Amino acid sequence: MKTLGKKGFQITEVPSLVVVLLVIAIVLGVGATILTQIQTTQTSGTNAYNVTQEGIDGQVSLSGWQSTWVVIVAAAVVIGIVGKYLFFGN
Repeated sequence: MKTLGKKGFQITEVPSLVVVLLVIAIVLGVGATILTQIQTTQTSGTNAYNVTQEGIDGQVSLSGWQSTWVVIVAAAVVIGIVGKYLFFGN
């Protein structure tokens, strides 16, 4: 049985995965910086201050997952390459 149109993993796709992870890291870093700068203009205890604090907490929480994303992507790349050579040959 043949599967038509099935594309295997290519090692040339790795740089694009790295770029995506870098863009995510940059966006999270810039977002946290902007929220911190906005919060410095607010009076402590006001609604605006609390909202920006929630945003900063969310950014920190989301940033904590970056190392997990990197491990998952690296594992997928390794499994894809090993699987290709073990199960499908050269």
